[in-house]
Amino acid sequence: MDFHMPEYKIDYEVNKPNPYPLLSEGMKKVIDYQAEHSADAFDTNCSWDELRTKYVEERRFWNEGGPKPCKTVELTVEGPIGPIPVRIYYPDDKPQHHALVFIHGGGFTVGSIDTHDRMMRSVMASSKCAVIGVDYHLAPETKFPVPLFECTAVIRYFHEHGSKYGILPDKMAIGGDSGGANLALGSALYLRDVFGDNDYICALLLYYGSYGMMDGPSWRLNGTSLDGMRKSDMSAYVSYYLENPSLDGENPYFATLNNDLTHGIPATYLCCGSLDPLLDDSQTLHNILALHGVHTKFELIPGVLHAFMHYGRMMDEALDCLKHSGEFYASILKE
Repeated sequence: MDFHMPEYKIDYEVNKPNPYPLLSEGMKKVIDYQAEHSADAFDTNCSWDELRTKYVEERRFWNEGGPKPCKTVELTVEGPIGPIPVRIYYPDDKPQHHALVFIHGGGFTVGSIDTHDRMMRSVMASSKCAVIGVDYHLAPETKFPVPLFECTAVIRYFHEHGSKYGILPDKMAIGGDSGGANLALGSALYLRDVFGDNDYICALLLYYGSYGMMDGPSWRLNGTSLDGMRKSDMSAYVSYYLENPSLDGENPYFATLNNDLTHGIPATYLCCGSLDPLLDDSQTLHNILALHGVHTKFELIPGVLHAFMHYGRMMDEALDCLKHSGEFYASILKE
């Protein structure tokens, strides 16, 4: 008998179910629309420059409509490698506002305050607070940890100088989606550990973030070309962002589940879809924070894919989570 190991190539997709029958009705409408108008928007089998262009075009439709700010202010904040573009959305004409610093997602490689415009306006409306969008420099031109340093620089700037813009220095929040959620939690931890103070951060709003779990049940079951979250897609984003993925991939300000989460974590809102490969990250983070007495709320949304909160034009689930997260921050301000 000839026993030998056959040649093989790992196919991370082969055991996954067809996601389409599992989608909510709203998510199906989104996928059907994208199939007709932007079928390859999330395909990473191209240059990062092409990926950015496709992402901007895909997001243009979804950013139409939604709440309108009373005013917006554009400025730059000095960072470790130069000016960081920032946009402030004001819900009304009151002279002072509590503020959420919002960090956009996009695999650290694509996205901007323009591609996440409607999301920020929606949280502004539901929280009745100012929202400060951060246009950190993208990979692969700018790699970890520089975007983390830029986000913390913006947060500290508005804590120290926000009065010039009607921003209250205390009871600030940090939020973000996907890679932006990674940077949001990383920034809170960096402020705690390096600057010795994050007490002025009272809330985190974290939407389907990556916190260091690159494998597990949700990775084995979820992730599809429909949302650009196959294993190969995530590996591409990580390779763009991290100078040394095997080493930096364990860094506790990137893989934040490796950090000490027993203290200095403000009240935290999390949401994630049931069909998102990052579901285990959110669920595990929620469980750890709850174990250590952090006020945390986790919303698990059935039948939705990664990045669903962009799709408020067709999905009630997106509108609900944007509303609930803003209300969560507003409720913390009343405590």
